[in-house]
Amino acid sequence: MFSGVYFALSSGLALRRQLPAFCQAMLDGEPQRAWCFVDDVLERNRKFEAQDDVRLVAAADVSLLLGSAQDAEELYRRAQKRVVGNDSRLRSLSCRNTGWQLMMRERYGAMANCFSRMSRDASPEPGETLEALLGLALAHHQVGRQGEADATLLHAAQLADRHDEPLWRQVVGLLAREFEVQLQIRNATLLSDHAFWRSAGTAAMCGPAERAVLTQQLSATGVSETPPLLLTQRHAYLEQLAQLAQGEALPNGALLALLHQPPGASAPGQIFLARLDVLLAALAGGHDELADTVLAKLASTETDRHARRCNFDYLYCAAKVASRQGDAVQALKLYSSYASEALRCLRNEAPTLGPLQRHSRQAPPTDDISVRLPPKYRRAYRYIVDNLERSDLSTREIAAQIDVTERALQLTFKRSLGMSPGSLVRRLRLDGIRDDLLNEDCTDASIFDTASRWGVKSRSAFAKGYRKQFNESPSETLGQ
Repeated sequence: MFSGVYFALSSGLALRRQLPAFCQAMLDGEPQRAWCFVDDVLERNRKFEAQDDVRLVAAADVSLLLGSAQDAEELYRRAQKRVVGNDSRLRSLSCRNTGWQLMMRERYGAMANCFSRMSRDASPEPGETLEALLGLALAHHQVGRQGEADATLLHAAQLADRHDEPLWRQVVGLLAREFEVQLQIRNATLLSDHAFWRSAGTAAMCGPAERAVLTQQLSATGVSETPPLLLTQRHAYLEQLAQLAQGEALPNGALLALLHQPPGASAPGQIFLARLDVLLAALAGGHDELADTVLAKLASTETDRHARRCNFDYLYCAAKVASRQGDAVQALKLYSSYASEALRCLRNEAPTLGPLQRHSRQAPPTDDISVRLPPKYRRAYRYIVDNLERSDLSTREIAAQIDVTERALQLTFKRSLGMSPGSLVRRLRLDGIRDDLLNEDCTDASIFDTASRWGVKSRSAFAKGYRKQFNESPSETLGQ
């Protein structure tokens, strides 16, 4: 599924008050025009003005949408450097920026962890929380965890109903319709051998009739404000996909628009995913000639060949077309690759939203903290994870492991994560203790024994830190 359109809508709504002209362009689906309203920030080196951190984030968002991932990463880094000193804001910004970058790289597990961490933080504004919930719902859907995606979207709808920006509620309704159409396509009778989505459908929590009711509930916004152009275009796009999947023919003009001008798709990678939606809908609706045409266009596209090799939806479609054309050998080869990539997705990208496990000896592949750090400092983080249970673990020792000064380590962690290495160690230990209290047969008398196994020495500091982080005492956790 091409989900970059929800990044554009979220970016527009999140910054609507600070940068109205930029946001209107984003909501109209014109990132190139949006760029013109914020590119002046690139000309300033030392003499920054008020809200330039917001303008840097906006410029980074546009760069990411246009396919300039390296430029976006540098602009996000500069924006985060501007808010050093405001740890709460920096933590939220770090999770938000990294989450959307991971979506573009199809790293859905770490993406989910970024947005989950952001949504759990008590400090973000309601708009930031809504953006996090939308990103989290997208990540769950992409790896087949539709039940979690629906629950997250219901939570977002409740929050949007209380928000003073009514368009958030319309975006929630659009995403609900998106899920309905995408599941309708992937669970079509003609795609009954699409094993990944068939297995996901069994865990979707509701059948087609119940899903239609859920979509109607989430779409009934009662908002009178005219929806932005990009939102309207996406609704029309989804209706056309649904018609194709139901076997209906579209006018040639509409087909050409679907293939050449998908709304909200600017970069080659996004256009690839948008065309893949059309290919799946064509196969689901029995439009064999259209499927052949779209597959040929995808096979010759200029997007990264790695995307085609590692996208299990694409591999499935290619296998399906090869089988229908009578090329059994090629079909078997492609279907084998499809099964392998689908299994890799389930193993590596399915979100693991629980806290760090006590017996983990390395950062898991879906860990968002690691990807938010520069490559060199990821080794320091892995060292922290490997030695978390040692009470004598020090910042000096961590810095020595990667041959940097303590100050360099402190500054990098602060700028990347919004917390020092010591704060991170305390947070990870408390996460581990909470996980043990929730999952082990633990008595009230053994609470501090559990904490001690994680390297905690002070009872008072432990109790105070635990309540601050989880808004409850350890004994209250045991009672859950």
